[in-house]
Amino acid sequence: LKEHFGVKHLFFTGNGTIALQIAIKALGLTKEIITTPFSYVATTTSILWENCKPVFVDIDKNTFCINPDLIEAKITPSTEAILATHVYGIPCNIEKIEAIAKKHGLKVIYDAAHAFGTVYKGKPLASYGDISTLSFHATKLFHTIEGGSIITNDDNLARTILLYRSFGHFGYDYFT
Repeated sequence: LKEHFGVKHLFFTGNGTIALQIAIKALGLTKEIITTPFSYVATTTSILWENCKPVFVDIDKNTFCINPDLIEAKITPSTEAILATHVYGIPCNIEKIEAIAKKHGLKVIYDAAHAFGTVYKGKPLASYGDISTLSFHATKLFHTIEGGSIITNDDNLARTILLYRSFGHFGYDYFT
């Protein structure tokens, strides 16, 4: 799958919810995360379970993805990230989301559970953002009955994800 998505790091998880939780934890998020209410409940509960506060932004009526034109109005000094869901294989407005994130120093997580195989501007959609997550639940386009993954191109972030996913085990002889 790393080769398929053209990414440096891909980690399998037990499900897509755990992928989102590890993504939030690995990015060190502890406050507000802007997201959309138009997603499976796991998107919001993963934010809550990591003791962060979801801040909802409505969707674009044409794409059903988070409306980037409404994001900046919801940013506060406590905002740390944007967790945007690609809906029905339709990409979020990546350019606007990432420009907003850069302008305000925010991290970007894409919930790409319904976008497996979607290509955007010649690149797999799952290769965008600080982290993209996937679900392989039986209700998804590509499934293994259950499971998920976390995708990143950041080497330092990948090490953190690896350690969270493996309970601090690094190989057979080293534990952090």
